[in-house]
Amino acid sequence: MNRRRIFFVFAICISLICIAGETAGKTGKKRSGQICITFDNLPAERIYDKKDRNWIDDRILTALKKHNIKAAGFVIGDNIEGDWSILEKWLGAGHIIGFLPYSGQDVNEVPTGYLVDDIDKGMESLEDITSTHQQSGRYFRYPLLRYGKNPEIRKQIEDFLTHENVTVVHATVVPNDFIFNLTADKLATSRDSTRIKELCNEYISHIQLCLDSAEVLASDVMGRKVKHIMELHANRINAMFLDEIMASLIDRGYRIISLPDALQDKLYKYHDAYYADQTVSFLKRIKLSDPNLLPAIEEY
Repeated sequence: MNRRRIFFVFAICISLICIAGETAGKTGKKRSGQICITFDNLPAERIYDKKDRNWIDDRILTALKKHNIKAAGFVIGDNIEGDWSILEKWLGAGHIIGFLPYSGQDVNEVPTGYLVDDIDKGMESLEDITSTHQQSGRYFRYPLLRYGKNPEIRKQIEDFLTHENVTVVHATVVPNDFIFNLTADKLATSRDSTRIKELCNEYISHIQLCLDSAEVLASDVMGRKVKHIMELHANRINAMFLDEIMASLIDRGYRIISLPDALQDKLYKYHDAYYADQTVSFLKRIKLSDPNLLPAIEEY
């Protein structure tokens, strides 16, 4: 339901995004920057069957290995469905596994009394496997990057996460990959190599536009470059083109870093005060924060 609403908002302008992105992709300047790659909704989106899920994760993991990248994935516990083999592959390859609420539902649409229990259940669902692989640290991401529609809900969640020593993983680069994924799913059995190549170029150009926007926001909000964190999803579009995406980032001068390295940036110690019902990057959350709700002292 949430994704359908978001789709209608973006569908109107997606053609313009692709056209502008294609131009930006051809003229994009070399940059020196750092970025961490993360994936939401592991093991994979619920629309996929077991065969497709394995194909998606195997393709993503192969591309990450090719480019010697250590990524982080955030799991919806309800999506595991008793099959731990995919998560074993992620952890076995040295990637970090974090969690979303067990149901994966938007925190703004879940009854407050249910909310923390659902987050706790999501955390508990991974405790055995992360402990077995000796992962240090617990990592959480808010579904759809929505942190609560009012300060009371946000505080309730944050108090629980702090008590459990859980780190919230924000995102500064937020491509609309689910929109491009609609086309990717339609092309799943296609042999139209020309259309597939066009989709790849459109998607990479869109990601480059998102990066350009994030760099401008970082300069505006922080007055400097930041260690970015990109939010992608475990879906077909990223399985198809992650190799090309990573190559394009490296070609533009980005160094791809691990999650613990990215979290060293003091940006992620900032407390935003953004409560509107939109999916926005962490940098934009800071920019749009209500100054009356911010703490008196902020640490950068």
